[in-house]
Amino acid sequence: MAALETNEILKERLSRKKGMHQLTQEETEKIKRIVLETTADVVAICEELDIPYMLGGGSALGAVRHQGFIPWDDDIDLNIPRADIDRLLDEIEDRYPEKYYVEAPLRTPGYLSSFIQIHRRGTVFQEYLVQKKENCGIKIDIFVIENTYDNALLRKLHGVCVQAGLFFLSCYRMFAWRDEFKALAEEDGQAVRVMRIKRMIGAPFALAPRFFYRRVQKCMQRCKNGHSRYVVIPSGRGHFFGELYERKSFMQTQQMPFENHSFLVTQDFHHYLGNLYGDYMTLPPEEKREHHVIYDLKFEGEWNPSRLLEKEQVQQLLLTMLDAFVAYCQKHNLRYYLVGGTLLGAVRHQGFIPWDDDIDVGMPRPDYERFLELVKTEPVAPELRAISGEEGTLSNPYCELIHMGTRLDRNSSRFIRTKCQNLHLFIDIFPQDGWPENDKEAKRLSVGMKKKRYMIQNARAKLGKGTSVMRTIAKTPAVLLMRLIGYQRIIDRMNCIAKKYDYDTSRYVGAVTYGIYGQGERCLHDEVVDFTEVTFEGHKYQAPGCYDKYLTQIFGDYMTLPPKEKRVDHGMKVWYDANI
Repeated sequence: MAALETNEILKERLSRKKGMHQLTQEETEKIKRIVLETTADVVAICEELDIPYMLGGGSALGAVRHQGFIPWDDDIDLNIPRADIDRLLDEIEDRYPEKYYVEAPLRTPGYLSSFIQIHRRGTVFQEYLVQKKENCGIKIDIFVIENTYDNALLRKLHGVCVQAGLFFLSCYRMFAWRDEFKALAEEDGQAVRVMRIKRMIGAPFALAPRFFYRRVQKCMQRCKNGHSRYVVIPSGRGHFFGELYERKSFMQTQQMPFENHSFLVTQDFHHYLGNLYGDYMTLPPEEKREHHVIYDLKFEGEWNPSRLLEKEQVQQLLLTMLDAFVAYCQKHNLRYYLVGGTLLGAVRHQGFIPWDDDIDVGMPRPDYERFLELVKTEPVAPELRAISGEEGTLSNPYCELIHMGTRLDRNSSRFIRTKCQNLHLFIDIFPQDGWPENDKEAKRLSVGMKKKRYMIQNARAKLGKGTSVMRTIAKTPAVLLMRLIGYQRIIDRMNCIAKKYDYDTSRYVGAVTYGIYGQGERCLHDEVVDFTEVTFEGHKYQAPGCYDKYLTQIFGDYMTLPPKEKRVDHGMKVWYDANI
C-alpha cells in the first residue's frame, strides 16, 4: 500500500505543475489570517463546551518549531475525540450558519473524505475540479481521534480493516474522479503508473460506493470504549498503525504560542512529531515542502456564490435563451419551430406548462446542420454554447444550447457518468428528418431508433448505480458492452439512417433520432412547413402548421390537464453564477 501512496506525489510534485494556482506570499498571508480566525472560533466553542482538542500534524509541528505556521504552510489541523464531534459540528452550524460550511463523513451527502473540513463561506479554495465552488472555501481540517481495543489481537484486526478500507476508498476516489486525475498526472510517469493501478483497484467498489464508504466509516468508529488504553487517528498522516498512541500520555495537553494566539498541543509532542516526521526540528529541502493542489482561489469580495433560482426565474432565463436563438435563426434564415411540451404549453397555456422547466425546439435537418457549422465561428451569444451528438460534445443525438453561467443538479446524475452529462441550463434542439411513407417501414424505423436510444442509455450509465441491487447487477453486462461500442458510434449510426430520408422531399417529417413518441412524431411535410405563429409568454414563435394533429398524436386529449401525480418537472435545481 505504501508504494501506492499518492499524498506525497500530489503535494510535493503535482501541486507545482504548470497550470495549477501557485500562491503568492500575499495570498498565503491572507489565507493564514482566515484560517487562524476559523481556528480561533472553533477553539472558543471547544473551550466553552469543554471539548478536548489539540493541534495536529503540520500545525503541531509549526507550533513547536516556528511558534506559528510552518512558513510555506497555509492550513491548520485539529485533532478532536470521536465522542465530541457531533456536538461540535452542530454548534458550529448553529452559531455560524452564514460564516462556515461543514463537510463531514456520513453527514454531508456525496462527501468521500475521512476527515472533517470547516470552510469559510464566500471564499474559494478549490483542490478538486469536482468540488462545487460554494462548498470549498478556505478551510481547516479536523481529524477524529478514535478509540481502539486494549486486546492486541482485536487492535490488530481493527487496524488492518480500517487501513485496508481507507486504502480501497482512496482507490475508489481515484476511479470516480479518474478524468481529473489523468489530466493532473500527465507527463509524470510515476504518478500515471500509480494512479492507473489505483483506478483498477478502485473500479469494483463503484458497484456500491455509498455502502462501501459507510462501512469504512463505521469500521473506524467500531470500538466504543471511551477509556481504552489506546487511541488512534486513522485518517491522519500516518494512518492507523502510524498514529496509534497511549491515551494517557497523548491526551494530556499544554498551551503553546501559535502566531498571536495560544493553542493546545499534546504534551507528548516529541513522540508524536517524531513518529510523523522523524527529525522534525530540521527543515526539509525545498522539493520536499508540501503544498496543496489548487485549481482556483478567491477571497471574500472576489467571488459571488452561485444563486439557486426559483422555477419562475429558470423559466425566464430559458425564455431569454430562446429569444437569442430565434434572433440568430432569423439573422441566418434558419427554419425552426416549437415542438413537444413547449408547443403544448404555447397552445394550452400560452406559455410554459406551469410545472415544466425546459424548452424543446425542432429544426429541419438541413438547417440544423448549417446551424452547427455557423456556431463554430459565430456563437448565438457570449454566454451560450451549442453542444451536440454530431460534434461529440453531447452524448445524445441532438443539440443543446447551454448557458455557461448556470449549473444544474439533476435527479438523473446519480445514474449517468459525469463525462456524459450536461450540467448547464439548456434548450433542446431536435433535428427533424424525413419519415418513410410506408407504415411498416416507419414502424421498423421507430423501433430501431428506440433500441439505439436504449443502447446510448447503457453507454452513458454509471457502473454500480441502479434503482435496486438486482437491477444494478442485471444491467452491468449491457453497460460494459455498450461502453466498448461507445455512444458516439451509436449516434453516428442513428444519424446515418435518419439522413436517408430527406426532409425537404419526404412526404412525412418529424423527429427520428430522438423521436421518443415514435410514429406520433410523424406528420405530413406540407402541413408541417405551412408554419403558423403561437404565443408563448407574450412572445410570438413559429409552430408547425399542423400543431393540433401533432399534439393529438403524441398527447391525445392535450387540452385536458393530466392528474396531479403526473404534473412533474425534470427534477433539476439550477444555480446562476454571476461570476461568468
